[in-house]
Amino acid sequence: MRTALRTRLATAVLAGALLAPAAGTAYAATTAGQAAAVAQGSPADRFSGTPVHIGEGLVAVVRHEAEGPEAWIRAVGPHWKPGDNYMYRVLTVLDRMNPVDSANGLRLEITRPNSAAPLLTVTKAGVATSFPMPLSEAGRTHGAECVSATKRLALHGTLVADLATTPDGPQVQLVDGVTKQPYNRLTRTGPALAKGDRTVARIVNPGAARPSFEYETPGQADTFGTALFPELPAGCAFTYAFQGEAPAAKPEATPTAKPSATASSSAAADAPTARTVGQTSVVPAGGVAAGAEIAAEDTDDSTTAYAGAGLAAIVAGLGAAFVARRRARTRR
Repeated sequence: MRTALRTRLATAVLAGALLAPAAGTAYAATTAGQAAAVAQGSPADRFSGTPVHIGEGLVAVVRHEAEGPEAWIRAVGPHWKPGDNYMYRVLTVLDRMNPVDSANGLRLEITRPNSAAPLLTVTKAGVATSFPMPLSEAGRTHGAECVSATKRLALHGTLVADLATTPDGPQVQLVDGVTKQPYNRLTRTGPALAKGDRTVARIVNPGAARPSFEYETPGQADTFGTALFPELPAGCAFTYAFQGEAPAAKPEATPTAKPSATASSSAAADAPTARTVGQTSVVPAGGVAAGAEIAAEDTDDSTTAYAGAGLAAIVAGLGAAFVARRRARTRR
């Protein structure tokens, strides 16, 4: 029994000794892979971005995605240089909700946080230095000068809506204001959420010159809220024609001719006039009332006389035929 137990223990110790280097190698490979993914700055990585050395042993990892502009202030030490790893301790985070803070004696601020091209301003001993932050997605597509400022609205819970106008039309980015997790996006060509979505929000008249955003406001006095979109910057043009807007009609080259006296006389001649027929009917006269005149004339006394004479003739004829038939029977 003791011999078998000792054999098993020895086997386990030997297996552990053989597997330890392999496990260490696998762990090292995993760590190196994660570091490489962070260094590449993959857009799918929520915490990656562009590192900017701002002094005092700090870097600002700046990014600008659906959640808006952000600057993650990390402590990297005094010997950090571009290309080194920057995923170290976070001292503070600047964003639209919290654009100003300080760290290691530096005053930090995101200026123009609602712009497509915000700046990170670092002030030390009264001297300010500004660092450009990445452009927004719309700014990268159309140029920052042709993207409106962002208007942020609070919907329900922690959900917020960021409204903006680009040359392609209005757009709404729905995002969680706390976790900064993007929820959905509305555009001119996709102005409403899917049917059955728990959030009620849509772009009204998305192809018009002045579209608006309508959203549900649970628990408020008004069931729905409405907001206009920011205007496109001056000098920028839309990439589509507004719906329901036609070009204005051009003025006539010549004024309308006045009616002539001859035409007026002809119209007066053709206008209906009234005259009396017999003693009982008043009918229009003229070229447009010939049929009415005939009908009116048929109602005078001569017509009644003719009708009486015709009836008498019919009666006489019937009487003559009856007498002739009786004579014929008598002769038989």
